[in-house]
Amino acid sequence: MLNIFSKSIAAKMSLALLLLLLALSASFFVMDKRLKTIETAFIEISRISNYAVSILRINKDIVEMQRDISVYGNSGSKSVFNKIEDNFQSIKKRLGNINFNQNEANSQVYLDSMSELLSRYDENLAVLTKRYEVRAHLIYQVLPSIYTNAIAELETLKSKSINTEDKLSIAELTNLWHSMHHDAYQFLSKKDYSKRAKVNTTLRLLNQKLQVLQGPAITLDKMSQFTANYQQQFSKSIQANRHYLSLVNVVMAGDAIEFSTLSNQLRELSLSRLKQIKSEAEKTVSNSERILKLLAIGVVIYIVAFAIAFHLQISHAIKRLTVSFKYFLSGDLSAKIYDLNRKDEIGVLANAAERFRVLSKDLADAKQSAERTAKVKSEFLANMSHEIRTPMNGVLGMARQLSRTPLSAEQAKMLNIIKSSGASLLVIINDILDLSKIEAAKVELESGPIELSSLLNELTHLFSQQAENKGIELFITTTPELTDFIFLGDETRLKQVLINLLGNAIKFTHRGSVLLNVIIEEVVNDEFKVTFSVSDTGIGIANEQLDSLFDAFSQADASITRRFGGTGLGLTISSKLLHLMNSSLKVESEPDKGSMFYFELNVTRTFITPAISESLLEESSEKSVDFSHVTALVVEDNDINQVVIESMLAEFNIKSISLADDGEQAIAQCEIGAFDIIFMDMQMPVLGGPEATLKIRKLPAYKHTPIVALTANVLAADKQRCFEAGMNDFIGKPIKFENLKRVLVKWCSQHHQ
Repeated sequence: MLNIFSKSIAAKMSLALLLLLLALSASFFVMDKRLKTIETAFIEISRISNYAVSILRINKDIVEMQRDISVYGNSGSKSVFNKIEDNFQSIKKRLGNINFNQNEANSQVYLDSMSELLSRYDENLAVLTKRYEVRAHLIYQVLPSIYTNAIAELETLKSKSINTEDKLSIAELTNLWHSMHHDAYQFLSKKDYSKRAKVNTTLRLLNQKLQVLQGPAITLDKMSQFTANYQQQFSKSIQANRHYLSLVNVVMAGDAIEFSTLSNQLRELSLSRLKQIKSEAEKTVSNSERILKLLAIGVVIYIVAFAIAFHLQISHAIKRLTVSFKYFLSGDLSAKIYDLNRKDEIGVLANAAERFRVLSKDLADAKQSAERTAKVKSEFLANMSHEIRTPMNGVLGMARQLSRTPLSAEQAKMLNIIKSSGASLLVIINDILDLSKIEAAKVELESGPIELSSLLNELTHLFSQQAENKGIELFITTTPELTDFIFLGDETRLKQVLINLLGNAIKFTHRGSVLLNVIIEEVVNDEFKVTFSVSDTGIGIANEQLDSLFDAFSQADASITRRFGGTGLGLTISSKLLHLMNSSLKVESEPDKGSMFYFELNVTRTFITPAISESLLEESSEKSVDFSHVTALVVEDNDINQVVIESMLAEFNIKSISLADDGEQAIAQCEIGAFDIIFMDMQMPVLGGPEATLKIRKLPAYKHTPIVALTANVLAADKQRCFEAGMNDFIGKPIKFENLKRVLVKWCSQHHQ
């Protein structure tokens, strides 16, 4: 067991964590019980608080209901009484929902008493309506009816009287009835108790007046009956009013007061219970705090001890290993490595560091060797390109000039062989440079609009004559409804791939046909999948040779190179370019039946028409451009290239041509002469092209004079170096007549003067 802990940091850490887990588990068990006690206390507090608040609200509603009863007594409104009943049912329901535990017998006594009061209140509400109806019938119907009949009778008596004195007596009686009825209403409805005596006095006075009043006996008897009847009903109204008010103001109001008293006593009892629970909870919390403090102190001590042990056993050792690795990463592989003799993971890491140091030394040596090899390769490619392109410029240039002289048929045939061989050699050089750039990740794809129909027309123009010369048919087809399809991509690189595939198909096909088919499928919105396939009826490829087909400098077998020529780089370059486009070149083939090469591109459709190329615009205006006024300076150290360039310029009717063998001679000629355009070689003795350009740009007369680079170095870095030096354009060697023409049209037309 001890041996396990000595060999494993994980085992040590597990033991430490296990001890900590046990301590925390015990603490959790104790704290869980404490927390449950506190939780129970909080539940009790919440329950007691809830029913205390509920009883307080019920008491408030009782007071509100008693106020509504008073309003009902004055108005007799049915809606008010409905409100009273709804409020009472709500109070009854809420009081019924209050429950107490078995240990709350005292609270239950109060609750039972309050429930009993509510029952009495319910009974009184039933009586309240009846008493109000009796009272209202007497006050608002019976007494007003007697009063109205008496007034009507007096008016009739008055109309029949002819004696003024009788009329005055009748008018006095009428006034007494008005006054009496008003006082009765004030006493019964408005509780103006002083009006009762006035009513009784008026009744006596009415009886006296009737006894002395002269008139028909039957009328006087009616008035006496009205007076007696009013007195009788007034007494009944007093009794009904007393019963109603006694119920409202004494019985029901007393029950409401008693209910409020009971609710206050129950609230006091609840507050007392809450204080007791709070005291118990505080005691539990205090005990829990003490336990937590002790636990915290224990955990802190344990963590400090654990941290010290961790630092001594692990952190310090890892820090020393980290320092060693930092030295290794900075290139210093002599740093000391500690803890090589430990048996645990630190020891394993230390030994791994020692192994890393050994491997790093080997890798550093290998890296230096690889860097030297890459540098030598780059220098070799640049020098090879320069050294081959320079004489190639002379060969092809002189061949062009020779073709412009009278030749016999045999001489013309030999000259064509020279030109064809030179062009083939140039293709090989370009393929090697393309492959080198791709492998060095120096190829960056462009993204511009590609018009599919224009691309296919150009391919048809390029290969139709070649196919016709071999006696085979060339078909180029696409989806009919999408012939005007335009998409985003790198047109130059896509064209390079298709030219290579079509060129190979025609090269390896002796009879039959070659087909380029383009299938366009919409994926979503403006996203499309475009499938390009080139199939032929040529010699085909054996299955065992397909795996190595895309390897550099390889063809299906050695006899193909002897029969058809080529370096075997075309498919390799095409495959790598498609890989940069997130696609892959695939092949299906059968010997003696033909092959099909195909790839898929995910593209985005655009409706932006590609701009007309600068070269096409220039070609449209070339015939009308006169270059006879142009003065040119050619800076070139190679005599043959001087002759070639001078001859080409002469073809454009440029008569003023000066020559310089190096950069210093060019500067001297610029100081004493004026030139419209300067053709500058890059690599020259004494002073190179970029250096000479920088000095020429300092001359006031040559701030904006076009300077065109002539170089056999065609890598992107070489072009960038030209532009940084202040040159305006670039022509690679061997110089093509079309490129020279493009530059002259661009920089020497009349609008550039």
